[in-house]
Amino acid sequence: MSEKEKDQILKVLSGAIQRETGAFNFYSRKSEDPTMPAGVKGLLARLAEEERNHRRLLVTEYMSVKKGWVEREDKEKGKILSYDLPQKLEFTPLETNGDLEVAAVSLPSRLIGGDNILSFVLRGQSGDRTRTVLVLYDVMGHSLETTEVNALAARIVGEHSEVSGPGVLDEGQMSPKMIVELLNRGLYEEYEGEGTFLTMLCVLFDSEKETLTFTCAGHEPPFLVLDDGKVASLLNTQLIVGIDPNYPYREHEAPFGGGDLFCVFSDGIIEVKNEKGEYFGREGVKRVLGRCKDKPPKKIIQDMLKEVDAFIGGKHIEDEVSIIIVKSKGE
Repeated sequence: MSEKEKDQILKVLSGAIQRETGAFNFYSRKSEDPTMPAGVKGLLARLAEEERNHRRLLVTEYMSVKKGWVEREDKEKGKILSYDLPQKLEFTPLETNGDLEVAAVSLPSRLIGGDNILSFVLRGQSGDRTRTVLVLYDVMGHSLETTEVNALAARIVGEHSEVSGPGVLDEGQMSPKMIVELLNRGLYEEYEGEGTFLTMLCVLFDSEKETLTFTCAGHEPPFLVLDDGKVASLLNTQLIVGIDPNYPYREHEAPFGGGDLFCVFSDGIIEVKNEKGEYFGREGVKRVLGRCKDKPPKKIIQDMLKEVDAFIGGKHIEDEVSIIIVKSKGE
């Protein structure tokens, strides 16, 4: 099979997985509609399970075709992914307002695994689209099982954004605190007692006020690089999502104006180790940010992954890696 054929096959499989996921979500929601007759609800539930099975088959096929990306058993860690950093990155498309320059990437795949990146654009006090909400969450665990939790979390947030109304800012409905608490309750209700949790960072960028507001639920604290070049950690992390449905999450605010840079990432990048057993760590991320602050977000991500690859000597990576870089274009 040629590289061109392989790329075409992966593209088709990727599209099929997305369609099956959409169909599963549709049948699953309809099967829970109390207005539906019992027989119809049963049929919809059966159809949802059929779509789930189809998606599993497609995912298995996708992973078999994608050379260099395998799932294997580890005596200590259980199921883990193993893959090489790609030479050409596929950046995650995100909706943002025009005052921000944003780049994001999820490896080894945007569709499979426990990491996910979401974005929403909201109207500010002036009525213009000046506020952007970004979400990064990381389902705890490794292997394909995390994909199911990922899909549930994405559905919860997606449905809530539709109810809130597109482009309409409601501090009580779309604030970082509200979104984290929404996922916290939803995950707890679905997986209570099963040990299913995720870490999460939700941040609201307000271009009018030149601020960012964030809620961090057990996630790696993000970095903020101010225009003067200083790299600071935003250290206000709280309880991971899915443990206590009534946990009162809090929001924290920081300045974010022209030239400032924000970086959030999953723990996969800081936990890679070299042959000496040393971790790339937060210091590795901080070092790249300090050196590359004036570059475009896509270039910063590329440079960061090149440094990771050099640090590990070209070895396989054994965890998912997600990175978001946000730069303010304000004066």
